[in-house]
Amino acid sequence: MARGLIAVGVIAAIVAVLVLTSKPQATSEVKKPENDPKGPAVIAPVKIVLECEEFTPIETKGPDGREVLVVRTQSEGKTISFLEMPEKWIEECGLDKGDDALKGKPDLLPGRASYTFEAPRNDTFYINLRAKWADNCGDSVYVKIDDGEWYSLEDSNGMISEKNYRWAWHQLMVGGKPKGFELKQGKHTLYLGTREDGPCLDQWVITTEASMPVGEAAKKN
Repeated sequence: MARGLIAVGVIAAIVAVLVLTSKPQATSEVKKPENDPKGPAVIAPVKIVLECEEFTPIETKGPDGREVLVVRTQSEGKTISFLEMPEKWIEECGLDKGDDALKGKPDLLPGRASYTFEAPRNDTFYINLRAKWADNCGDSVYVKIDDGEWYSLEDSNGMISEKNYRWAWHQLMVGGKPKGFELKQGKHTLYLGTREDGPCLDQWVITTEASMPVGEAAKKN
């Protein structure tokens, strides 16, 4: 009997030692640091606003010497300045005919400009354009960033009728989705190329938000 009691006591002692010396199991609960009661910082979106008429010229004259990127100012309740690609100039200059047709070749077609901007951090950026299309044959431009490929920015936003459009926002889409550009912190260049004649361009908004702007022109930072 005494031996049995001794054995039970030894086992109980061993179990107690194991419980006291074993490490607690990890749990899924994550505690906030005591010095960070508000939690992680919120990263604000980046929005870079560029005026279309404030461009760096690359090739702004057609073969006959006429300007194909023209800065206009007009009153629409308030004064607005914008960049216009005059209607019919591609056709009238003959650049859409013959074996040497330049239409559809943004690296060669007159009506090219650039805009320099600075990305404040590494992130994905999206391109938006506030513009007023001319008609259903003057509703697009070419765009690219840095040494990348050209993309066609084209839609029917702002259409009242086939020959009548209002100012509207247009986002660069590829495959039905907003086209994101992975940019490093530092200076970059947005390039504009004529695709059709007639559009009037007001503002570029380059932002980390994938949603398209709405409403009036954006306020510059």
